[in-house]
Amino acid sequence: MKRIFTILALAASTIGMQAQSLEQFFCSTPDSIQPYIKKLDREALVLSVDRTKDTLATMTIAMGGDMTLTHLSPSLIVFHPSKVLTMEYAQLPAEGDSVYCVISTYKAPEAESNVNIYSKDWKLLSSLDISDKAKLARPDTISEARFDEIIKSQDFKMTVANIDKNDSQTLNVQFSMPMMDSEEKKAFLPINLQTTLKWDGKTFN
Repeated sequence: MKRIFTILALAASTIGMQAQSLEQFFCSTPDSIQPYIKKLDREALVLSVDRTKDTLATMTIAMGGDMTLTHLSPSLIVFHPSKVLTMEYAQLPAEGDSVYCVISTYKAPEAESNVNIYSKDWKLLSSLDISDKAKLARPDTISEARFDEIIKSQDFKMTVANIDKNDSQTLNVQFSMPMMDSEEKKAFLPINLQTTLKWDGKTFN
């Protein structure tokens, strides 16, 4: 009987380790990734969530400035450590256990994203190159000559990504707007196509 109890206890412990929640993963973010925000601060932020508000939780950190949560679900957390940085955490199914996608988007002033996949203990499994995923498309309202003119006038290198809030296994990618004036942005918007990538258990394709 004692042996059976021990086996059951070990099995329950193993299941508990595998079933780490996204909130636990978020709170355990290493100092190398968020050096100025303590684990206790992230835990307190999660506990202070008010779902009646658009900004679910806000906290002033010791180094100055505010950090906020704007989305919190079992599969997706959208966190703003500062005004220029947004971090998205998504829990994704994988063979044997979950993995975690972390997107860091810096906006200074135009946005650019880094997309990384981690194990539950924060081992980096892969870094996604999204630079070749964004696409430009010519709508019927723009002539081929004007389309070519817009493309030649800009050097499109910056890309931005985000997890779909309705489906955490979907990654949306598109070109970020380089340093453009208002007229250039107005011309660029109609040709900037959002690309949708799906999680296949190992990566986004």
